[in-house]
This record gives sequence, structure tokens and C-alpha cells, in this order.
Amino acid sequence: MSMVMERAATSGRDLITHASWTQLKDACVTLQSLQVTDGSVPKAKDHARARDAIRLMTHAIGDLAPHFPHEEDYLHAVVADCEAWDASGFGVPDFYQSLSLFHPARTRVDGTAHLVVFPMYTQNGSTNRYFEAVLCETIWPDYVASLESGAYSNALFVPLRFLDYTPGYDTNSAVLFPESVAVTPRVPAGSPDGAPAVLPEFTWGGIFADREAARFRRVVRHAVEITKLELPEDALALLEDQELAEKTFVMWDLIHDRTHMRGDLPFDPFMIKQRMPFYLYGLEELRCDLTAFREAVSLLRAKKTDATTRKHAQLVLYAVVFDRIFRFPCRAPGCETTTVLRVSCFSRGCTNTAFCTGQTHNSLLTGMPCPMWWWHSPTALMTSTGGASIDPRLCTGLPRTR
Repeated sequence: MSMVMERAATSGRDLITHASWTQLKDACVTLQSLQVTDGSVPKAKDHARARDAIRLMTHAIGDLAPHFPHEEDYLHAVVADCEAWDASGFGVPDFYQSLSLFHPARTRVDGTAHLVVFPMYTQNGSTNRYFEAVLCETIWPDYVASLESGAYSNALFVPLRFLDYTPGYDTNSAVLFPESVAVTPRVPAGSPDGAPAVLPEFTWGGIFADREAARFRRVVRHAVEITKLELPEDALALLEDQELAEKTFVMWDLIHDRTHMRGDLPFDPFMIKQRMPFYLYGLEELRCDLTAFREAVSLLRAKKTDATTRKHAQLVLYAVVFDRIFRFPCRAPGCETTTVLRVSCFSRGCTNTAFCTGQTHNSLLTGMPCPMWWWHSPTALMTSTGGASIDPRLCTGLPRTR
């Protein structure tokens, strides 16, 4: 069952040009220039600049906080964690308290804005735990809310749309996961003597459906041009309408991601913590996509399905098929395609040509893990027309707003 609170009155779009938001971004960029991979600022000569940046950052957060009443406790904790980091001498940051108080899954109302500030790495973006700031909003159409409150419950799932962000997200990253935030395990308050230190409970996972949709539209549109494929009218609309594509991907992701929690393989909800052999990821992602496809067929055929849900169920079918046919390479130079590789190539989101290199090919055969940050990467699109490729830039350079 979805947990929903009242939406804030201010639109996040109104804050994109706000002076305090600009100040917050600039402070993050300054800190990024001083931090090392683990997020610390080791050089004493840089501490004065870091302290000035923290002061500007906390002032900006305090100024923006009234626009996010649903995140009041979290934003106060971010300020406290920033000040504690300063007082500690800028060692490895620990944002345990603020992460524990960030609950975007409790405000799943369409258009709800979020101000996210953490030292964190970004999947398929920055591998450094730098300070990042993201201004985004929830995508939660009524028909998706109805599905989630019924047979497709997924309390952790938070579909998002970018509004603006710092350089760590000026990449191909399309997710926001709590596992990526810099935290130090702690012994929970009230625990018995000898209890182990643990991470905070993770109760959400953010997926930037706008970036998924834009990437899909660009690559598939180009593939359609190359293959001269004649699309049905409603499938063509999916490529022409960004908002329609976003809502379609939200429905697909809702069903896909909940499937991870209901399968026989030992995967966590958003498949970030395990280091399983890559071919198992490929099989698991295929299973989840086939489940989403099957459920979309059921919704399409069910007599009680309302018109809006039926329309998007049909679009999910198109999206699954086109994404797997056109956005996932089945071969690349220097790598013979094997049965295992074909299955693994279909892993949803894992679209970097690097995974068709000899190094990863050997990993597939030896059962070694595949780095998770390869997921959601751009790729050359190998088509049926003699291996013609699509420029990877078609998948990047996405606008900060729709």
C-alpha cells in the first residue's frame, strides 16, 4: 500500500532559477574539486575553502527548506550532518542521520518536489562519493497509483523526473539509491550489548523515468529510421511524446521492480547490493521484463481495466519489445556472440558496449561479477542492417527539464 502525504504548494520548477539553488549547486561543485574518492578533504590547506562551501551550502538549504515542508526533518538533518563533517576535520562523511530521515516514498503524489543533497556516488556516473544536489519531482499518475494500491504493490518504488542537478548526474545515471550515500554503520539505539553496527534501513529506490524515456525515444526513433519500420499509430505516439513515454516507463518499472522481490533468485529490490555472476543478472532482468510484459497483456485483455490503464498497458508491450530489440546490442567488434552472452545482453539497462569486450566475456564464462555501474549506459546500436551503429551521443546530453 502506498504511503502518501499532502503535496507541497511550491512547484520544484519554480526553484530552478532560485538564487539559493544556484548557490547550493556552486557550493557542491566547489567541494567536489576538493574531495577525494571516499568523500573526504584530506589536504589541510583546502579546509578553509571547504568550510566556506559548507557555510554557503547550509545557508542555501535553510533558505530552500520552507519550499519542502514534507522534508523538513531531513533537510535539518542534512545541515547537522554537514556541520558535523566540518567539525570532524573533513574526514570520510557520514550522513547516516539525514539518510535515515529521507523518505520520498511517503510523498508519492504527482508533481511533488524533492531537494536531495548527499555525499554519494552515482551509478554509471561518478564513482566518487562527492557532494551532489538534485532537484526533482515525483511522477505518479492516477492510474499508476491505482495499480500500486491494488495488485501491483511496491512501497519502495519512487519514479522521478529531473529538474536540475550537479555534475554527478550530468551523466548516464538514471537512478537514486540510498545504498550510494556515504554512511557509517552504527549500533541502533536501544540495542543490547554486543549488537553489531548496521546501516540504516533502506525504504525506497528512485528511478528517473524521464531519462529512461528520453533515451528510449532517441535510440528507437533512430532505429526505426534505419530499419524503415512502419509503426502503429500508438507506438509512434510513444516516440513523439516525452510525457507519454515517461508514464509508460513508470508502469513498466512498477511491475518490473516489484518482481525482483518476488522471485526465486536472491536479489534485492533494485539489484544494487549483490555481486552475483553477470549471467544471473541477465536472467533475472529478463524474468522481470517478461513478467511485466505478461502482466501488461493481462491488463490489456481484462474487461474491468479502465481505458487509461489499457492504453498504457499496450504501450508497455511496445516499450519492452523495442527496448530489447533496438537498445541492447547482441554483438560488438572483437567479441563472438555466445548463447550466454545473448541472454546477458538482454539485461535491462546494461547497454554499455564494454560488456561485450573480452574482459567481460571472460567474466561471464568464469562466473565473476559484472560492475553494476555499467548499467544504464549509452551504446552503439547494432541493427539488422549489417551492424550499422547509432551514435552514443543520441543517448546522452539530455535536457535538464522535459
